[in-house]
Amino acid sequence: MISSMRSSWKVSLSTFLVTVSLPVFIGATGITAGVTVAVVGLGSFDPVSATPDVFSTARSKYEKKDYQGALNDFKVLSAKYPTNVLCHYYMALCNQCLSRVGEAKKEYQWVIANDRGNLSGQATAGLNQLSGLSGGSGSSGSATAGAYTAISSSAGRSAAGGQVKMVLDFYTKWCGPCKQMEPAFEAAKGRYKSISFKRYDAEDKANAALVKQFNVRGFPTIVMIDAKGKVLYNEPGGLPDEELAQMIDQVNGK
Repeated sequence: MISSMRSSWKVSLSTFLVTVSLPVFIGATGITAGVTVAVVGLGSFDPVSATPDVFSTARSKYEKKDYQGALNDFKVLSAKYPTNVLCHYYMALCNQCLSRVGEAKKEYQWVIANDRGNLSGQATAGLNQLSGLSGGSGSSGSATAGAYTAISSSAGRSAAGGQVKMVLDFYTKWCGPCKQMEPAFEAAKGRYKSISFKRYDAEDKANAALVKQFNVRGFPTIVMIDAKGKVLYNEPGGLPDEELAQMIDQVNGK
């Protein structure tokens, strides 16, 4: 735990948190962008050698879908700072996107056990996405094994058998499965002309009311609504192209 820091390091830490774009998910006591407080769970970061640029480079690779490159960089950082929760979380995301289910589960479980902030909730959502899937380091499984939730045949059905008029996709910029979901969402938009498709960044404050309204806890979360605003389907976990279309048809009773 860092009880006191020089002002120069405070600026660096705040910049680091903004650069990472996950200020509220770090294992800390209420960190927000641009605000420095006592840090818990960041690990033994050296303010000289552990610069924001090091982490930013690894995160940039992840956002460019260079998951193996990002994973390699986060492993190097984690070796130096083994108690850094955010490194372990990104390693889980990278492994998940590489369909290394066993390794992804292991990292998510580590985050859940060691984080004292809000990141454990995201790790739990990630672990739930992998529920029922098996595989370990180097196990490829199916092409989408690490990225999508298995949807049961009855999931999200409306008791009234309403017709879907709007499909909402809640995502985050750092979420690998969310990025993999984009093509399926666009394909469905072109296929179902009578349905409105909208995407919302769940971390954008402008969308906070919607996130709360639909109780969004994992990413991506797909919500289907009828013409009267009734929720017909609300489930976390991405759906590949055909599965998204099948789910829309299923909710519509086809």
